[in-house]
Amino acid sequence: MFLGWDLLTQQLKILVCLDTLIPLQVYSVEFDTLPIGKKYGVRKGVLDLGEGCIVSPIEIWLDAIDLVLQQMKNDGFEFLKVKGICGSAQQHGSVYWKWSNEQLQDALKSTNENEPLLQKLLGAFSYNYSPNWQDHSTGKEAQIFKEAIDLPKVTGSTSHLRFTGLQIRKISRTMPEVYNDTSRISLVSSFITTLLVGDYSDLELADAGGMNLFDMNTNDWNDELLLLAASHSKIYDGVESASERDEALQEIKRKLGKIDALSSSSLYKNAGRIAPYFVSKYGFTTDCKIYPMTGDNLATILALPLQANDALVSLGTSTTVLIVTDNYNPSPNYHLFKHPTLHNHYMGMICYCNGSLAREQIRDQLLESSTWNEFNQILDSQSKFDGKLGIYFPLGEIVPTTPAKIYRRCEFDPTTGAVNMKSLWDIKNDVCGIVDSQALSCRVRLAFMLAHSKSSKSATPEIDNNPSENASDSIPYKDLVHYFPDLSIDGTKITKEMVSSHPNRCFYVGGASNNSSIIRKFGTILGPLAGNFKVEISNACALGGAYKAAWSYACEEENQLIDYNEYLEKYYKKDQYIESFDVDSLFESYSLGIGLLSVLENSITK
Repeated sequence: MFLGWDLLTQQLKILVCLDTLIPLQVYSVEFDTLPIGKKYGVRKGVLDLGEGCIVSPIEIWLDAIDLVLQQMKNDGFEFLKVKGICGSAQQHGSVYWKWSNEQLQDALKSTNENEPLLQKLLGAFSYNYSPNWQDHSTGKEAQIFKEAIDLPKVTGSTSHLRFTGLQIRKISRTMPEVYNDTSRISLVSSFITTLLVGDYSDLELADAGGMNLFDMNTNDWNDELLLLAASHSKIYDGVESASERDEALQEIKRKLGKIDALSSSSLYKNAGRIAPYFVSKYGFTTDCKIYPMTGDNLATILALPLQANDALVSLGTSTTVLIVTDNYNPSPNYHLFKHPTLHNHYMGMICYCNGSLAREQIRDQLLESSTWNEFNQILDSQSKFDGKLGIYFPLGEIVPTTPAKIYRRCEFDPTTGAVNMKSLWDIKNDVCGIVDSQALSCRVRLAFMLAHSKSSKSATPEIDNNPSENASDSIPYKDLVHYFPDLSIDGTKITKEMVSSHPNRCFYVGGASNNSSIIRKFGTILGPLAGNFKVEISNACALGGAYKAAWSYACEEENQLIDYNEYLEKYYKKDQYIESFDVDSLFESYSLGIGLLSVLENSITK
């Protein structure tokens, strides 16, 4: 058996999985319900310390680990059968250790079964809190990181308030006594790996991408960004002495540890065997291997056999789009991480704030009963793009970055090429307007990562350059740029290859994936070449972690890199999780929408 751990903001889960990838059971504990959680007064797993500082008490996590494992022991779980453990944790969070590696090893070598993990690690941390991904107290740090270097090009992401490098700088600048007292800095993922091994674990390569410190081009730390994190930059901190800067640079490298050079073997090698504490207290075998944990979004894509250019679209309160790509084409408006199991591949991630809630506002204005029936009927009746779009951001949006804004009634007339920014229409037009605009935004930003992909060039059809009788049915690129000469999104010119780029397959999860009308419209606009699929999958992060443990173990047994998707396909029960559905073949007609979206977004972001 293999275990997939998932340390979320609000709970810890452990999923049990057979070597045939069949999930058996999930054990979990909610942090708010724990006595120590009530002692701290956490709400939904976190504490608000004021001024945007959102943290999680580390002691709650330690207590939860013992509690979940005790649940399993009380249930008669056969720990001796566990061959490997992997998993995921909330991305970007950091843990600040005070102890040396020898102190940590000594503590977890102890086989005193009556001593809780929390007791064993008293005094182990220089800071008892972990900055949470909801933290937004690093505005000053974000501005400096953004000014200092071309962050997307170097790190795969622009500066974000939650990112680890910014959090480290805030601590080194405002709490120097904590920073100086810190022996090791872990991500939450490597914190769990470290505990299970009883030895400081290096950061997992893919999760290190969410720090604004890791150079995606060199597969190593970026010295300039490390000096910013250590508050020892010559420009921003006034540290003139080269020797002082070098000393600070070497110190923060020691605190962070090494990142393994990217190789096929580094993707699956274990971090060590489980610590004696867990063997003695719970009955794990001494041969149980611990594999490096990764971030939660990264683990999600491991729960499905996603190939290059496959996209996973999560339609929840917010919208998140994940894509597997071999193309490193960074942008300030999405993230790129190393892929945790596919060599020379990346995971792209686009995060939108306005998703289901924005659609529900239109639905509620349309019909007081708050049902989707009329909404869906209108959506299904649209046989082609009707030339109407809007901006529907009841909350401030991330992509594009803009305050809350509702900008309706933008219409394009294909017979004249005119764009009317004050068109007259009723609420029924907003039904297609909002879904079309959301799907088109996903399509054009996915295209940035698809257009130059080695895996898609041979499969991506071009838009026909011969004029069509009906311009709204098929828009040649030369006509599109004639209608929309400033054809750009996020400051990037939209090329013919981008307009015609298709994902390979699209998988839909989240609450709105149960609305067939909405996902059919997304499928029509995104236009995947190999089909659209609705996915029903529970505990995806923990499941992806368990799969990674099983795959890593198999690779070590074979002493070679086994293709991750081939391994999953060997056992994967597609019929249990995945259901295909058909869509209208209107991909090309929606190319008009790219031009109209360009006009709209450029008008609100200038």
